[in-house]
Amino acid sequence: MAESIEVHEVAPRDGLQNEERVLTVAQKLRLLELLAAARPDSLEVTSFVRPDAVPQLADADELCALIRDAPWRAGLPLYGLVLNLRGWERFRRSGLDGVTAVVGVSQEFSRRNAGMDRERAVAVNRELLAACAEAGVPVRLYLSMAFGGPEDDAPPVAAVAEVAAAFAEGPRPDVLVLADTVGAAGRAEVEAVLGPVLETWDVARLGLHVHDTRGRALEACAAAAERGVRRFDASAGGTGGCPFAPGAAGNLATGALVAWARAAGFASRVDPAALDEAVRFLEAVLGRPLARGAARTPTDSP
Repeated sequence: MAESIEVHEVAPRDGLQNEERVLTVAQKLRLLELLAAARPDSLEVTSFVRPDAVPQLADADELCALIRDAPWRAGLPLYGLVLNLRGWERFRRSGLDGVTAVVGVSQEFSRRNAGMDRERAVAVNRELLAACAEAGVPVRLYLSMAFGGPEDDAPPVAAVAEVAAAFAEGPRPDVLVLADTVGAAGRAEVEAVLGPVLETWDVARLGLHVHDTRGRALEACAAAAERGVRRFDASAGGTGGCPFAPGAAGNLATGALVAWARAAGFASRVDPAALDEAVRFLEAVLGRPLARGAARTPTDSP
């Protein structure tokens, strides 16, 4: 039997947060239903941040109230982004299953994204992890800019290793995700960062989040898979980007991830036909063509 990968679908949150066109609540409800039918292993629904900071997701509380009893969510873990304890209080009222948390490895990105420096972000997330552990809530903790920014010559290996080690003791996240926020990573960058992180973390608890800015997203996935990583983020249609990271293009398309995985001999729960229906819906509401079953190539424009 083929070894499986786990797919964490991020289109409803990371995929929509940088779009100029803001979806209505009704459109988001339909998107969630379609994505659930595609059978990802988990699904990121929204974020509990200030509405003025990310207006595309300002309807988080209303949306969560409407999906609380949705039949399609049975057996599908639903996640929401939480950046601080105020967001945690909103999450607790949401009815979602798990928390997405973030620490920016880059000091500048941490200040833009979370309004605090890296050291403060680590301390806040320690508090958040303790609260989640007490409540029995699973956490996916992301190390953003783990492979550097658009102007970096090399990945910040020492900083990533330091932050990863900081969460290796005490309440630990269920998954530690190395996030390539701007699409800087290829094989060499993934190998350089993963090595030191694996000194303090079991590879079974590591995940990878990649953007396809330079057409190297699948190269990065392959390098991570060779080291034993089996948890991957992707976004239906390749939607996404970060409003606090200039130059961040779309996420790796879920269809491309699934096609690569199967070609590489890995099984996946994702139903390509159902996923394609979700992508067609997104194309209609966003008003532009999206990625389907193949990632960008290095010759594509960013």
